[in-house]
Formats: sequence, structure tokens, C-alpha cells
Amino acid sequence: MKLRLAAIGLILVGVGAVALTVVGPVFGGSPSSKYLTSTVTRGTVSAQSVANGTIAASTVYGLKFGTTADIVSSAATTSGAGGSTSNSSSSGSLSWPVKTVTATVGQRVTKGTTLASADDTAAQLQLASAQATLASAQSKLAADQGGPDAVTLAQAKNQLAQAWNSYQQAVANRQNTNQQNAMTLSQAQAAVTAAQAQLDADVTASAAQSVINKDTAALTQVQQDLATTQLKVSQSNQQAAQQVTNASLSYQAAELQYESKTAPAATATVQADQAQVASAQATVNADQAAVDAATLMAPADGLIIAVNILPGVNAPSGYAIEESVGPMVATASFAESDIASLKVGQTATVSVTGAKVSVPGTLTQIVPVASSSGGASSVATYAVTVTLTEPPDTVLAGMSASVTVTTASVDNVLRVPATALQGSASAGYTVLVMNSNGSTTSVDVTVGLVTTSMVEIKSGLTLDQTVVTGTTSSRTGTTTGSGVNVQSLTGGGVQGGGFGR
Repeated sequence: MKLRLAAIGLILVGVGAVALTVVGPVFGGSPSSKYLTSTVTRGTVSAQSVANGTIAASTVYGLKFGTTADIVSSAATTSGAGGSTSNSSSSGSLSWPVKTVTATVGQRVTKGTTLASADDTAAQLQLASAQATLASAQSKLAADQGGPDAVTLAQAKNQLAQAWNSYQQAVANRQNTNQQNAMTLSQAQAAVTAAQAQLDADVTASAAQSVINKDTAALTQVQQDLATTQLKVSQSNQQAAQQVTNASLSYQAAELQYESKTAPAATATVQADQAQVASAQATVNADQAAVDAATLMAPADGLIIAVNILPGVNAPSGYAIEESVGPMVATASFAESDIASLKVGQTATVSVTGAKVSVPGTLTQIVPVASSSGGASSVATYAVTVTLTEPPDTVLAGMSASVTVTTASVDNVLRVPATALQGSASAGYTVLVMNSNGSTTSVDVTVGLVTTSMVEIKSGLTLDQTVVTGTTSSRTGTTTGSGVNVQSLTGGGVQGGGFGR
């Protein structure tokens, strides 16, 4: 019995904590009932969804000697795993004796900070060999592309120049023809416009029929002239365009003739030479990049999270140094019942357990593919990423966190506890209002946002009104019982998603 009374006391204390008061009336005899009440307040109503997750860096770079930085992991990918995609076979086969290491785990660095250096002797030798191969390929290409004698070359150039001049003249003639034709057509159109205006003016002035007939005949004549002019202009423009086309074809033929006279080797041979030069140049570029990457530098501002090298020892095949950059993120798995209300851009609060802080953030990614928890009663969940806003340094990757996303919120509205609401969305909602004399009145209300804790009231209630949120029952004498109608504290089955405030 004492335990029961203690439980009842705790429930009543909890009720008091949300500003509920217990008022009459007391119904005669045994048992007696009392109302739990609250007042209509003005404030914020928010619906929220909550899930547990983990803190991580938005991007982690992996650095190796002889190659550019790789993305090891990124919050922008669903797999969360990257890999080395920039290593060339040449740089990957080199040995990199480590000379200096200045980076330390936990060190914050800025972009361009030198982190480590290695002996580039092997890379320099490889680069010199590649440069020699490139020079040989370029020499062969130049020999195969060697031009003809001066006289033949001069004749070919002269013929090509003549063809080009003819083409330019044709283009200029087409431009002049188009301009002249446009002027002629404009004049004909202006004559039609003037004749039409004269006819309209005489008709408006109620001129004699003879004048109207004269105007009509004049309009017909200029319209016929316009049609004739349009036909002539079209033919003239087509002829000028055809001349340009013919000149262009002639120039193209001259180009082919020039190439055939000046090419000392077959086109296929030259193309093969060019391919060899391109391949040799790519190798030189890669080997030069390997030499440049003998010094590792921070690709961005960030935090050193791994140093896997020591001075005087060859660097391992894996990443020598890893750096996390960008804003910290929290990734959590939300149930399918919550995912429909989550949208990119919504505000969130991330409570980081290890750092004992709550950090604001923004929902930045929702993976549209569900993952299952497994088992007979598997539950589909969706990975959601929240980008943290200026988290303190105590927030570290791998820490567990509780992610709370505000899915809907309204400010400066009238509100009542959700337990005050009776009815349903289909049948309508009512609230029991406590009158000054202790009686109650059922009032129809229009609601907005409904959560499990608070309800937005759009109409039906006014600020500071007292509303009934439930009832308590007590018994007298030696009769025992819980004394609290717990079911009444739930507001008669009001439905609302998430958590509210």
C-alpha cells in the first residue's frame, strides 16, 4: 500500500511539473473526483523525431608519398568508404624512405601545412627516364612530320591562300547581298504599311467610294510587289549562301591537297607517333607529380587523426597520414514511421554523450534506401546525416549521440497540453473549459500542429483560459485503489507524431 501511495505521489508531482492544478468539484459520497487543469498559454509548439547515432568527420583524407590525397571516407557517400584512386603504377612501385615527420595525432593544421617529407631519389631517376623517352618520341614525330622542299611548300601555301581569299570574298558578298535584300524588302513592306494606313484613314474619314477603290487598288498592287520582292530576295540570298558553300568546299579541298603535298609520312604513322608522344607526356606528368608529392602537405584545414610513418624507415604501402576535414556530422538511423516528416534543411539538436554537450545542426542528407535491423520482426530504418554547427573541440569522431530533428514548429501561437484535447481529426476536436464557478463547458476548437505534449489552438479558446486536462479519483474509508486515473492523463487518445514542447 505504501508503494502504491508513493507511486501516486510521484505521478501527481509530475503532473504539477507541467503546470497542472487540481480543482473541484468533489462529487458527494465515496468516491469523489477532481479535475486536472491547465491554462491556455502562448508560445512554441514543435514536433520532433529522435534517433541514436554516431559522430564522424564529414571527410577524411588519406595521404601517401608519391600521389595526391585520397578521400578515405565522406559523409556525402552512403558506403562511408573511399579508396586510393589516384595512385599510378609507377609511383606505387617506388620506395619512399621517410626523412621528416612534423605531423602528430590530434594536431590541427591549415591547408598547405607541411606534414612529412621523404627521399625522392628514386622518383627523380624515374622522372629522368620518362623525360628521355618523351624526347625520343617527340624527335620521331618531328622527323615523320618533316615538310617538303621550299618551292613545293610555297606553291601549296599559295593555292591554299587563294582558296581562303575566295571563301572570304564569298562570305563578304553574302553579307552585302543580305543587307541589300533586307533594305529592299523593308522598303516594300513600308509601302504596304503606308497603303494600308491610307486606306484605313480614308475609310475612317468616310471618303468617296472612288477614293476607297483607288486606295484598295494601290494596296493590292504594293502587296503584289512585296510578294515579288520576297521571292527575289529569297532567291538572291540562297544564291549568295550557295556561293559561300561552294567556296568553303573549295577551301577544304585545297586544305586536303596542301596536306597531301606537305605530309612526308602516312597519316597513320603520324597518328601513331602522336599517340606515343601523348603517352610519354602522361608518364612524365605522373612522375613529376610523384616527385612533387615527396613532401606531404595538408589538403585542407583539419585535424590529424593518424600518423603511420617514422623518420628513417620506408613509408608503408597504406596511408602515411590521415586528416579529417570539414564540419563534424552525426549519422543516425530513423524509423520508417519518421522518415516521411524529415526533410533536408530542417533544424536539429545533437546531444553528444561523451562530450556532454548539445550542438545545433542542420539535416543535410537522407539516404533513400532503407536498411533492416534483421531478425523475425525486422524494422526498416533510414540513415540521416546532420551537419553540426560549430561543435566544440571536445566533440570527436566515434562518439555516440542522440539526434533530435525538429520536423514542424510554429511560434507565438495559443497552445494547450495535448491531454486537454478530446475527439478526432475526422469528428472534430473539443476542449473542456473550466468556468469561474467551478462548472465546465465543452468548447469546439480548431487545431493546428498536434504533438504528444502540446497542441496549437487556432480558434475556440483565448489566452489564460483554464482547460481540463484530466481527472483524479480518490476513495474514502478502508477501500483501496490507485487513486489516479492514469488513462485520463493521456488526453483520451490524442494522436501526435514525435515529441513536442
